[in-house]
Amino acid sequence: MTRDTTWRYVLVVVAVALSLAAWFCTVLGVYSTVNVTFESYLTASVWVLLLVAAVLLYTSQYGLVPNCILLYPIFGASINLLLGSLTVRSQVPMFFDTVGTAIVAIIAGPVLGMATGLTTTVWGGVYFAYDLAFAPVGIFIGAAVGILARRGVFNKLSWIIFSGLGMGIGSGVMSVYVLIFSFNGRPRKGLQNLTKFYEMIFQDERLAIILQGLTSDILDKVFTVLIACLVLRFMPKAIARHYTVTFNHEVMRKVLHAPDPHAGPDTLRSQRNSARPPRRLG
Repeated sequence: MTRDTTWRYVLVVVAVALSLAAWFCTVLGVYSTVNVTFESYLTASVWVLLLVAAVLLYTSQYGLVPNCILLYPIFGASINLLLGSLTVRSQVPMFFDTVGTAIVAIIAGPVLGMATGLTTTVWGGVYFAYDLAFAPVGIFIGAAVGILARRGVFNKLSWIIFSGLGMGIGSGVMSVYVLIFSFNGRPRKGLQNLTKFYEMIFQDERLAIILQGLTSDILDKVFTVLIACLVLRFMPKAIARHYTVTFNHEVMRKVLHAPDPHAGPDTLRSQRNSARPPRRLG
C-alpha cells in the first residue's frame, strides 16, 4: 500500500472502531431509560462518537472521489429520513430507511455508503436517543451494498433478491441484538399488527418482538436493494451523467445492465444489439 492509501484505511478502521465503541455504550443499563439524546452524558457521548466516525469516513474519501460525490451521503441520508418518516406510522412491515444508503453505496462505494448510514443515524438521533443504537445496521448495509456492487452482483434480478435476503438476515440479527442488549426490558414494539400476530401465536411478547424484527428486516432489505437498483437503472440520462464518472463507470453499467449515459445514440444501439441473442436462420 502507498502512504496515500494507508492513511485512508486507518481512518476507516478508526471510524468503525468508534462506531462499535458507541454501540457498546448503548448496552449499558442506563441507556434504555433515556429518551432525549442530550439529557444524558451517555447518550450525548454516543452521538458525538458517531458524528466523529462519520466525519472520518468522509475525510478518508477526500481527493479519491469527485467533490460533488462527497455530498451524496447527505442526500442519501435525507432520502432515508424522508422515507422512514413516511412509513414509521404505517403498518407496512418495512421501513425503507436505508434506500438512500443503498443508492449512495452503489454510486460511491462502501465507505461513503457507511458514511450515509452514520449520517442518517446522527441526524435522526439529534433529539431521540433510540435511533443511535441501530448505527451498526446502517454501517453494515452501506458496506455490504457497496462491496456487492463492486463485484457486479446487481447485474441480475435474481442476484439482487438473493443479496437482499442475505443482508436482511444479517441486519435482522443485528437489530435483534440491539433490541435485547440496548433496550433490555422495554424494547420498542415497532409494527404493532405484526407483533400482535406473532404474540398471539407464540404467547411470548419478547419472542414476538424478535420475530417481527427479523421478518421486517428481511422484507425491507430485499425491497430496498431492488428499489435502489431500479432507480439507478431507469434514471434519466441527463441525471445519470452527473454521478456516472470514471471511478464508478464500470460499476454503474453492471446495475441491471444499465446503458452508458455518456454514450451517443449509435453506441447505445450497438450495445443493445450485442446484448441480444443471435437469430436462428431457417
